Amino acid sequence: MTTILAFIVAIIVIVAIHEYGHYLAMRAFGVRVLTFSIGFGPRLFAWRNKAGTDFTIASIPLGGYVKPLDRRDCEVTAEQAHEEFSGKPAWQRVITYAAGPLANLVLAVFLYWLMMLGGESGRIPYLGELAPGTAATQAGLRAGDEIVAVGDQQTQNWPQVVTAFLEYAGVRDSVALTVRNADGVERTVQLPLAAWADNQETHPLDALGLKPKPIPPAIGQVMEGSAAEKAGFAAGDLIVAVDGEPLESWQEWVAIVRANPQVVLSHTVMRDGQQLELPLTPASVEQDGKQIGQAGVYPAQDSLEIREIHYSTLGALGEAVARVGSLIEMMIKSIGRLITGEMSVKTLGGPLTIAGAAGDAAALGLVAFAGMLAFLSVSLGVINLLPVPMLDGGWIVFGLVEMVIRRPLPERFLMGAQSVGLVLVLALMALAIFNDLVRYFA
Repeated sequence: MTTILAFIVAIIVIVAIHEYGHYLAMRAFGVRVLTFSIGFGPRLFAWRNKAGTDFTIASIPLGGYVKPLDRRDCEVTAEQAHEEFSGKPAWQRVITYAAGPLANLVLAVFLYWLMMLGGESGRIPYLGELAPGTAATQAGLRAGDEIVAVGDQQTQNWPQVVTAFLEYAGVRDSVALTVRNADGVERTVQLPLAAWADNQETHPLDALGLKPKPIPPAIGQVMEGSAAEKAGFAAGDLIVAVDGEPLESWQEWVAIVRANPQVVLSHTVMRDGQQLELPLTPASVEQDGKQIGQAGVYPAQDSLEIREIHYSTLGALGEAVARVGSLIEMMIKSIGRLITGEMSVKTLGGPLTIAGAAGDAAALGLVAFAGMLAFLSVSLGVINLLPVPMLDGGWIVFGLVEMVIRRPLPERFLMGAQSVGLVLVLALMALAIFNDLVRYFA
């Protein structure tokens, strides 16, 4: 249920902002707007304002549209001609088409700015054990090294490392990686990126051999009334084994607990230098239609090795703009790699992928959900600016051509281009949904 609600909220917000950008531009240029709709299909809600625009929410929340008065769609009287969209100058139509994607980018900057105002925290990018034969091992990296820069970008936490790598993937064969060892000595190595480009299944950083230092399975807080409290766990306990099997990380322990709801698990823990045996029966909770185990504890904060970053109001705005700029650059490069075949079309995701991401982010809290919303908003803005008929970018190109040749493009040409664009968009949607289904049933 959380996933469905998060998906609906995410789609409504980014689509509403996108369409409102178009709406504001149309009204600014004196165009009569007949309909402003979020979703398609039967109407669930409708309201008409004083300007005569019907604002509606429809039953299928997979998009939206703004319908202006247009002679191509309906009859326009002589008295209405000054309010008709296609009769407006080409430059006004170009701005109107660009206003939707621009609104999405502004929303993303605003959301990231709010997030940055509260400060940014993330795990310090210490490397864990390196698997033999990976690019990281070949480059001479060692467990415990801290990644301080990727190329010319300084990195203070793991999210910044990921963002920095996205800028170089598919563009360069290698990247300069600056690391600092436990003695504070810095060195720079060249890290090959071929494994990143070839990877389709695992996380790209995993493919390069760059894995975070594991979080020790040390308990920082036990929730009142939880399964862990009933089993006798206490803050400060270090879990060393489950059912006799040695435990190395918090992530490993969480996976075991989640996979065993209502199953008694024998835990070996160290407390104040003494070894204890505690039987834990994880509570069964529902998540995305499945029952998972839950212990009801939080890891020790000092074991997380978190770094806090604080920004001024203007500094937060600058960081937000830079983050959106990096996302735009990364998405454009990824689209180019898809076109050239350097990136597999299997990486495309559709509604199920978006819904899963929305649900996961919502489960992590409001800040994570806002970050996911900002990412989706940038994605919608960039995709709509592609020069493909049926998308805003296609109509922007046609408008610019009109401005150059100083006459309208033939109606027959526009209709043909629109048909081609519709086929391309539907084909991409079908491919994305197919990939979703393959991942789901796999």
